[in-house]
Amino acid sequence: MSSSNFTKIIEFVLLWEGGFVNHPADPGGATNLGITQRTYDNWRRKKGLPLQSVEFMKKPEALEIYKEEYWDKAGCEGLDFPLACCQMDACVNTGVSRANKFLDGCNGDYKLYLELRNTFYLDLIKRRPNMKVFQKGWLRRTGDLRKFIDVVLMQLKDSL
Repeated sequence: MSSSNFTKIIEFVLLWEGGFVNHPADPGGATNLGITQRTYDNWRRKKGLPLQSVEFMKKPEALEIYKEEYWDKAGCEGLDFPLACCQMDACVNTGVSRANKFLDGCNGDYKLYLELRNTFYLDLIKRRPNMKVFQKGWLRRTGDLRKFIDVVLMQLKDSL
């Protein structure tokens, strides 16, 4: 997986993970660019940096975290483009552990990966009805991810 593909995937992620939010229904709490305060604190500790609010995190720092804490930890480098996209986006949205479960269950099929992810969201809402506020966005995100992957694959095919 080339660095240009990592960049493409991150561009998609950043379309969905905007600036600072602290939604009361989100168990992740304060988040900026899709990175929770807890993840940010842990990363800054590892780097020997003083802790600060995730609200003040800048994009270059977020990109380092995406690469080290999600891309590398979830093995995205070794995946084909569609699965790397699914895995990376799910890592940011649901965590590396959950993303690995989707990957293990999809048998290499990125469309099944997205179906497993949608099923997870719907089951989560059944268990935690207050999370329904996120349903439309979550399902739209996986739909847009599928379209994004299909467009990139078509562009790659056309360039051959």
